[in-house]
Amino acid sequence: MVTRAAIILSLILPFAFCVLNSHGAETVIVNKAFNGREIKVRVGGMIRVDLEELGSAGYNWELKDLDKDHFEVLSVETVQAPQKGDVVGAPVVRKWLISTKKEGKEDLKFLYYRPWEGAKSASNTFVLRVRII
Repeated sequence: MVTRAAIILSLILPFAFCVLNSHGAETVIVNKAFNGREIKVRVGGMIRVDLEELGSAGYNWELKDLDKDHFEVLSVETVQAPQKGDVVGAPVVRKWLISTKKEGKEDLKFLYYRPWEGAKSASNTFVLRVRII
């Protein structure tokens, strides 16, 4: 038996990661759980990618091979991840705000590595398939 709460959740959940920015355009917020998934965003919409990193160990997420015909990085910021108490070497979250420029289907690819070891030494990848409509 399907409960009323389950029905409401199924209607709300697809929109849980979309918010409106100050210009009235949608902003789709994604994190590591979206790795390998496809999202749809309107031309002029925004994508915010939030990826946790362990900067104290020298690892950083870097956006690679950005298709500048379809995307523009508006900002990149690093904020401390929520923690219980003070934690030495606590992870941080790097946030990219990316605008969409024209219709198409392109990937956003991020590599996780220590800059002095180079991108070929990446220990993790994050790929987001974006359909711009």
